[in-house]
Amino acid sequence: MAGLWLVTATAASAQLEVGGRPDIIRVDPREEAFSLSWSDTEERLQGTLRPAPIRKGQPFQVSLDVGSFEGAPFEGPIVLTLRPAGASLGQSVTVKPQGRHWEATFTPEEEGPHLLDVSFRTTRNKALHGAFEVGASVLPRQLAWGLLAVGTLALLGYSVFSLLRAPRPDPQETPPQTPEPTPPSAEVPPAAPESPEPVAPTPPPEPEPPRDP
Repeated sequence: MAGLWLVTATAASAQLEVGGRPDIIRVDPREEAFSLSWSDTEERLQGTLRPAPIRKGQPFQVSLDVGSFEGAPFEGPIVLTLRPAGASLGQSVTVKPQGRHWEATFTPEEEGPHLLDVSFRTTRNKALHGAFEVGASVLPRQLAWGLLAVGTLALLGYSVFSLLRAPRPDPQETPPQTPEPTPPSAEVPPAAPESPEPVAPTPPPEPEPPRDP
């Protein structure tokens, strides 16, 4: 991916340089920024676009330094415009110097080849153009993890809510349960009372024999 945007930005800049146009800003992709450079017989311009690569929807900063080869230092404002390649209008801002630097922040609204127009006036009006590529938007890692955590918590909360909202049977509407019949126990009939054994009659006593006188 890094090699792709390096090649694309260099190719876009090379296309503008065809014919040796003097109003082209040289754009060189670096590891963390694009370096800008331009000069003519009167002034020179140096600066950076950072961070690199530049992506759709993510702000980047333009920092420029304009100096004069002769005469008084250049102190005028600079008009900066960011526009897609082929478009006549774009985001435009007038920047006053902050010390020896002119700075502005832009946020690309679409991806693809873009131009940064730099306009200022010294002995005459000068309008310069630098070409670079705007890549597709990518979520920052912290934001991606944050969205994943929020989605996980939302799913967990919805699951708990669904469990709590599940319909439960009303105890008043529960049909009474019929007790199962108990099998009759085998009752043992009471034992018949034992009849008493017959008692033999006692014989009468025998008479005593008569005594002799």
